[in-house]
Amino acid sequence: MFRKIVFWGHLAAGLAAGVFVLLMAVTGVVLTYETQITDFAVAQAVTVPAGGEPLGPDMLVSAVLEGGAEPGQTLILPREVGAPASLRSGRSGVAVDPYTGATLPDAGAAIAAFFASVTALHRWLSLSGPTDVGGAMIGASNLVFLLLVISGLYLWLPPAFRWGLIRMRLVFRRGLPSAQARHYNWHHAFGFWALVPLFVIVLSGVVMSYPWANSLLYAAVGEEAPQGRGGPGGNAALPTGLRGAVLAADPQSYDALIASAAEKVPEWKRASITLPAPEAAYLQVTMDAGNGVQSAAQTQIVLDRATTEIVSEGSGQPGQLGSRLRRWLRFAHTGQIYGVIGQTVAGLASLAAVMLVYTGISLGLRRLARMRRQRRAVA
Repeated sequence: MFRKIVFWGHLAAGLAAGVFVLLMAVTGVVLTYETQITDFAVAQAVTVPAGGEPLGPDMLVSAVLEGGAEPGQTLILPREVGAPASLRSGRSGVAVDPYTGATLPDAGAAIAAFFASVTALHRWLSLSGPTDVGGAMIGASNLVFLLLVISGLYLWLPPAFRWGLIRMRLVFRRGLPSAQARHYNWHHAFGFWALVPLFVIVLSGVVMSYPWANSLLYAAVGEEAPQGRGGPGGNAALPTGLRGAVLAADPQSYDALIASAAEKVPEWKRASITLPAPEAAYLQVTMDAGNGVQSAAQTQIVLDRATTEIVSEGSGQPGQLGSRLRRWLRFAHTGQIYGVIGQTVAGLASLAAVMLVYTGISLGLRRLARMRRQRRAVA
């Protein structure tokens, strides 16, 4: 009886939310390699001058400051020679030409606009940005999707645990006699192989959609969810005892400061400089040995601008366990936390979700049609 209740609940929920789940899955597939595609498009906007050499950190910092950058903004310097730098303020940013230091506001603009529209559709059922109604519908559909994943696992398990029955649900079988048999097999096989990544993707989507789910995440580890987003920038991001300190001597070049930080993290791939006030005594640099989102691969270093001495260093990971889990979920949602392999797994899981919706709706409608025919025959 319980299995029957779960089955009909699974079927009803799938038919009700199927279109929205399909939309999230399709857009999820499209967004799989967004970062790499966007970075490639931005790099194409850089013109390499004949015989030109990329600017060093000192000249790049001077160029962006002359161009209007302000203390507290972040200048991201890639280690790769000739790769564009980036000037960021909060969540917004602009590419910087590594040969001239000029900002490139139109670099990769068409690709960025395309992915922004796909993201808006994925999150808010909109092509232009956040909407309350669309966000609520996507959030509710994501919650239903989580219930579908959980109930689907229960229904996937055969009533009798025999290897023959389990094997039939694990593998993609050939030569099945009908579309219904194929869809039944595909639904079970895709569901099994995509179960773990789909559970993580959908659970993280629920946490990002609902404040109560976010609070539950923190409560699960005995913490309170922080209020608001982000953190202080500029000197406010420095350790408390170093904030407000004023230079007592001429500052060293940024070339020397970055070289000092690089000695501490020789495997670095990018350096993020929090632009200091002209008179600030200390410089904060994040040396990243990962892909930009892996906080465990980041080292936050504070340097004395007058001597290049490292006065403070620490992990890029948040101090609270809840915040670390929240960040992990954020980038596990896209797979980026595990690099290109993680993104590929997330993309394949989204593709599997497309097949689960297609086969699930097909099987559900066939069952309802068959029941209707049976009732008519009895009548």
